[in-house]
Amino acid sequence: MKFRKFGLAAALSATTLCQAQAAENGNTQYSPGSPQFFAAGIPPYPGLYFLSQTNYFTADRTNDSNGDKVPIDFEVKALAETFRFLYVSDIEIGGAQLWGQLVVPVVHLDMSLPFGQDTTLGLADITTSVGLAWHPDRNNTFVVGVDVAMPTGKYDVSEIANIGTNHWSVQPTVGYHYSDPQGLELGATARLIFNTENTETNYTSGTEFVLDYAVGWNFDKWRIGAVGYYLEQLSDDDGPAVAADGHRGKGFAIGPSLTYSFNPGLQLSASWQHDVLAENRAQGDAVWVNFATKF
Repeated sequence: MKFRKFGLAAALSATTLCQAQAAENGNTQYSPGSPQFFAAGIPPYPGLYFLSQTNYFTADRTNDSNGDKVPIDFEVKALAETFRFLYVSDIEIGGAQLWGQLVVPVVHLDMSLPFGQDTTLGLADITTSVGLAWHPDRNNTFVVGVDVAMPTGKYDVSEIANIGTNHWSVQPTVGYHYSDPQGLELGATARLIFNTENTETNYTSGTEFVLDYAVGWNFDKWRIGAVGYYLEQLSDDDGPAVAADGHRGKGFAIGPSLTYSFNPGLQLSASWQHDVLAENRAQGDAVWVNFATKF
């Protein structure tokens, strides 16, 4: 999911992958930290790939713009199952392979706030992606793309917990991945998130920057490493209920990751990411379990 920056508005929402950020009521349409070692990891072999991501996020504090805990009763628990379908084509453009992706998240969200408690389950906002991947050699991959997140998730402005955001976003991305099968592996993806207006609230979330990263070491069929993200909101939110600081958020998370490869096309991995820094966001922990295969 994607909620981390929960505010004190009467209709607090959540999104797609157990994590929320700086945006309207802490809502965003992207899950920072979700790529892990899949960051810019577009394979060079044409075909259909599948990634299942199970994510559990929990937090019992939300922070102000200084990163200090807001003194209220607050708790969020979110369990998400996200299905990612990646298609790598044999079409070449400028020496790069054309690829596309569909991301379908289902979320169970439980929130407790001073004015009430709410639980919801359903489809969150679906994302589609298209991009190009360059593979100059067997170790290096360069990727550019654009994601479009759609307001498909369950949303009711009168509810405390919402799975959807009720707006669109466009997210250009650029990334790099290096892989030595028996050595160093690293990946990074940078993105900007441009949000449209939530027409139910006349609220537009500010532009966000997210850098996802992973670094590790491969040995035999195992990989051990560290994963996480850095997030910073670059512009103020706009709307009738915007805080004086523009409700800008900032966050940094890091944690360990362990991967086992059954074969080159079948992989199981897990990671834990702890929020070291959280401003205008919920501060908590996220656990990820990922299963990847090629059809």
